[in-house]
Amino acid sequence: MLYAILRFIFRIANRFYFKSFQVRGAENIPDKGPVFFVANHPSAFMDPIVIASVVKRPLFFLAKGALFQNAFTRWLFPKFHMIPIFRSDETPGQMHKNKEVFSHCYKHFAKSGAILVFPEGISLTERKIKKIKTGTARIALGAEAENNFGLDLQIVTVGLNFSNPHQFQSELFVNIDKPIKVSDYFELYRQDAFKAAHALTDEIRKRLETQVVAIQDSDLDRLVANIELIYKSQLLKDLGHSPKEMQNDFNMTRDISDSVHYFMESDPLRVRRFSNEVETYLKNLERLSLNDHLIREVKKSRPLFDALKSLLYLVLGFPVFVFGFINNFLPFKIPGLAARRMSRRAEFFGSIALSMGIFTFIIFYSVQIWLVNKFSGDWRLALCYAILLPVSGLFAFYYFKRFTTMRGNWKVFSLFYRRAKLVASLISKRESIISALEKGKVDFINYRDGGKKPDDKEAEEQASDLNNFFSLNI
Repeated sequence: MLYAILRFIFRIANRFYFKSFQVRGAENIPDKGPVFFVANHPSAFMDPIVIASVVKRPLFFLAKGALFQNAFTRWLFPKFHMIPIFRSDETPGQMHKNKEVFSHCYKHFAKSGAILVFPEGISLTERKIKKIKTGTARIALGAEAENNFGLDLQIVTVGLNFSNPHQFQSELFVNIDKPIKVSDYFELYRQDAFKAAHALTDEIRKRLETQVVAIQDSDLDRLVANIELIYKSQLLKDLGHSPKEMQNDFNMTRDISDSVHYFMESDPLRVRRFSNEVETYLKNLERLSLNDHLIREVKKSRPLFDALKSLLYLVLGFPVFVFGFINNFLPFKIPGLAARRMSRRAEFFGSIALSMGIFTFIIFYSVQIWLVNKFSGDWRLALCYAILLPVSGLFAFYYFKRFTTMRGNWKVFSLFYRRAKLVASLISKRESIISALEKGKVDFINYRDGGKKPDDKEAEEQASDLNNFFSLNI
């Protein structure tokens, strides 16, 4: 009962917390029978909250045993369907308890239950798949072996792709693959249980790596992120894809990542030079309190018309902004401040803020609605007030973002008229970056479609283009 109530609340909370929440492959989730859900783990408690809101069936969660170290948590966490699993690097003195845990999982699967596990064993907000532990495969194979491989247990891998799990109104793309039938490993398990566990673990890892953007090198990840910032929206537009469709966005990021890895192998000097210049361009923007979006739009903008349109929006929307700001500031601000005080690890910020935000908004809204009803004596007015609270809160959030964008536009226009050469050099730098990216795109497509790599002459021409690009300084 408690699980069902919390799941309902979190489903609503997720729709408010994320600007875009899209799921691909929901049809791959079996309606019945035992299922082992396996997912990557970029955002601590946010991850099980998200998956539980997507999966309609009741889920149980394998959680690290270190969380069950006192009487209170041992009493509380099972009520949230949490099952402790003990690891040698965290609770070395309690590894013997895993035999009981495994047995509990076997019984749960035998009753056609569903369990969620994060086999990386640690939560880190990085675009990579950490080493997959074999425990998931051993539990799955053990459950089938307990039932003579007639259980029909299926493993469903879930890829969580957050734009930023710790930021309100960010984006989330949930990528669900077709199930893995554990019974397919029967023959290998019969011959060698150790090899079967490792083969199944490898299959889980391969599946997850196709469902998320996995970039193992942090420097390459930063370069991919910078290219996304500067170039991805143009690529999506060129291909006629809507940026609101997250499947296209995900595929585009994967293509950018693949191209960067290709050039890192075929021409690492080109990648390093290009990466350094992009970093320099973005740092110059940061130093001037600008961003790439403002530079991209400056040539398209109609300064007077855009300024008047934004000014009209800000003037007309100001009363609604004030209402939304006053009524939502404290319940919005308190969870974020508390999350940073409660944990030093960024991976926990989003999940703590989301969880606390549910309670702060419920408490504040309830008190505010009660006060309006008490002093007005009109339930219809209280109802209207209740509807306006979340609507005006979201409006206030985007109103402030619009104000920030307008302020940035004015700064660019001001710089353009006061320091035209400076803005012109930034525009020129950006155009050179786009030109280099366009050439890189053509080279990569030629390689991908025909296996052709740039010859020495082409490499020299590309190096010459980049050297010309490097000569552009602010």
